[in-house]
Amino acid sequence: MAGRRVSFASMAADPVVDAPGVDSTNDAPVAKWIPTASCLPNPRNPRDELGDLSDLASIKDRQLQSCLAVTPAAYLRLWPEDRQTLGAGPQDVIVVNGNRRRAAAELYGREQLLVVVDDSVADSKATLLRAALDENMARKDFDPIEEANAVLLIVAQYPTAKEAAEAEGWSQSWISHRKNLLKLHPELQRQVRAKARGEEGLSINVARRLGSVKGIEEMSLAEQTDELEQLLQADADAVAAKRAARLEAKAPAKDTSSAVPAPQPVVTPAPTVQPAAEAAPSVAEPVAPAAPRPEPVPQAPLASTEPASGTGRFSAENSEPLPMPEQREKPAAAAPQAGLGGVDWHNVEELADAICRTLSADEAYRLADALADRLLTTNS
Repeated sequence: MAGRRVSFASMAADPVVDAPGVDSTNDAPVAKWIPTASCLPNPRNPRDELGDLSDLASIKDRQLQSCLAVTPAAYLRLWPEDRQTLGAGPQDVIVVNGNRRRAAAELYGREQLLVVVDDSVADSKATLLRAALDENMARKDFDPIEEANAVLLIVAQYPTAKEAAEAEGWSQSWISHRKNLLKLHPELQRQVRAKARGEEGLSINVARRLGSVKGIEEMSLAEQTDELEQLLQADADAVAAKRAARLEAKAPAKDTSSAVPAPQPVVTPAPTVQPAAEAAPSVAEPVAPAAPRPEPVPQAPLASTEPASGTGRFSAENSEPLPMPEQREKPAAAAPQAGLGGVDWHNVEELADAICRTLSADEAYRLADALADRLLTTNS
């Protein structure tokens, strides 16, 4: 599968030995301690740059993961044109997987590296390139352009892209997405790399879509930039249209569910005007005198602690506010009897007023709590 990471240390079938190369007795890959100077970098490494090696500084004291390598003979069978560039001796090995570890060991002064030497990795160009690609794809700083170059280099080892996809476990669309990145101008590819590093640049998804535009590979940088602007504008228009559609769909539901009906105005009917033929006679009829309004029954005034007049009331001259109910002193013992005696106990409002006038704030709160407890106990 694409992106699959393999532990090459598990490929070692025999104990660690001190001599480089392949075990001549059974040709099984073995792990060997090899001088760092004899571990040569892979000329076909898909990484353009190894990046910052400070995260591997601990390799000076210990090596946590072995490297995968092949002998120069196995490598040169595939790429004989690299002989002069490689400059490998008989005791050297070519590191296929683990080039950052090899570079860190060289940088921080480690004298030997644990290496699994397996020439079966060099059965074909595709197998060696795939072995080098797998580990790099798992690294966060392996940018998309490096990945695309490595994938297309592997695909080139097969007669068709379909056969490459079947052999490597990739889908053809997965390959096409990476191929589209390589159709862009190098400047746009640089922007893709910058975005992958967390900087300002071009996102991978937009770049792949831009690379799928017909004839994009033959366009100049200016033409590709124009196509990019049109693509981004189309995306922005589509987002705006979707947002407007969502708002329009939500508007009726919101109005019917949450709208408060406006109060209907009270319409006073206009007086009915009789037709001329049916008009009332002009002679005024005598009007019966209105019935006398009954005199209100005088009631005893409710006890009040507020002074009727004087400096106890609020005025411009006396700006001390009236005390709040909870601040009033408790009335005399006779007042509650008189105040509650004439109260209509079925009139809740009148009863509440009488209680507030009669009881202190603390007593009123305790009465409310007692009533609530009694109701809860009764209902349960």
